[in-house]
Amino acid sequence: MKRFQNLSLLGAILALSTIAACTSGSNNTVDSDVGSDRANVPTQSEQSTAPSPAATPNNQPEQTPDTTQVSTKPSTKTDTISIEGEKSEVTLKLYDELSQIFTTYFPKDDFVAESVSSGEGTGSLFYFNIDGNKNSDAYVSVFFPNEVNNAEQLERLLTAKGGLVQKNQWQMENRTKDVPYSWAKEKIIYKQPGSEQNILAALYIGEANGKVFYVITHYPAEYGDGFAPRADFILKNLDVKG
Repeated sequence: MKRFQNLSLLGAILALSTIAACTSGSNNTVDSDVGSDRANVPTQSEQSTAPSPAATPNNQPEQTPDTTQVSTKPSTKTDTISIEGEKSEVTLKLYDELSQIFTTYFPKDDFVAESVSSGEGTGSLFYFNIDGNKNSDAYVSVFFPNEVNNAEQLERLLTAKGGLVQKNQWQMENRTKDVPYSWAKEKIIYKQPGSEQNILAALYIGEANGKVFYVITHYPAEYGDGFAPRADFILKNLDVKG
């Protein structure tokens, strides 16, 4: 993509073209239409073009630093999971597609990870994978909205009229600030009345290293014994970058 600027210098007109660097998206970035029964997570939309870098005295554009961070964490690690009293070993895969924002680990055989981005913000969805089939009703969503300054403002935005909670017709069951994750300020538990699968949703308000975000766990109640302990790996390994 080229932008042209006309500069007048010593009476002569010099044509100067600057090439705006196009940042290639992750292979896992998708443009998915997330329905209202799936937490209305913002989806990939056409991004506006960034303004041209300011010219230096030598008429050379300033270099924009590369914000991509190469993770030094291992690509996989093992942990122990307990389901219905039975413990077993599970292999966790590093998720670093948005490493400049956050990283985490997830059970590699149990979730399919996809990144999402829009004018509203950036985040990721981890869909529960049952026998090789991605279940769009069971997922963990991690989302970093734009233009939100603190956890209180984010909560008001999500719970206000027309916000995420109302759009999904969730009814609050409980809320607590006693949450086992260092980044979580509060956990709000919802149910979705009238849903055929008896949907359960937990909304976590998060704040860490100057970033404000939210996490949603969303799943049919019948999945609880298998989904919840697996989703816990994503939440407890969540590492927000400063």
